[in-house]
Amino acid sequence: MRLNQITVVGLSVLLLFALCLAGCNRNKVDTIRVTGTVTLDGKPVEMGAIKFYAEDGNSPGGGGVIKDGAYIANVPPGKKKVVINGNKVVGTEKVYDTPDSPMRDKIEQITPPIYNSTYNSPLRADVSKENKEFSFDLDSKIKSN
Repeated sequence: MRLNQITVVGLSVLLLFALCLAGCNRNKVDTIRVTGTVTLDGKPVEMGAIKFYAEDGNSPGGGGVIKDGAYIANVPPGKKKVVINGNKVVGTEKVYDTPDSPMRDKIEQITPPIYNSTYNSPLRADVSKENKEFSFDLDSKIKSN
């Protein structure tokens, strides 16, 4: 009798594990590794973030980090609005307002607000297995709509 209980418990655990694996993949979205460069007035953006939002507003998006003008992002396929926040180090500053505060890099945003807005960004990308490299040369003099 004891062996049957162990067998039933073991099979139940295996069944639960299998169901979990099947359910875990149900909401998984396939992504494409997207690469490219980001420049501002022809110069590489030092650091920042790039985000790809679905144009329909209902599908998942993706994004990545910009470093030395290059990025890698995992993005689901489809038509995307692209939002870029570019920054650069402009000095150092205190972490706290105390005499013995440690110092950190002072970061300044360098990309114009139009590129930082999901609603106004003119940047687009149609991500697919065949189309997965996008470079963006931003203009510092561009104005918002």
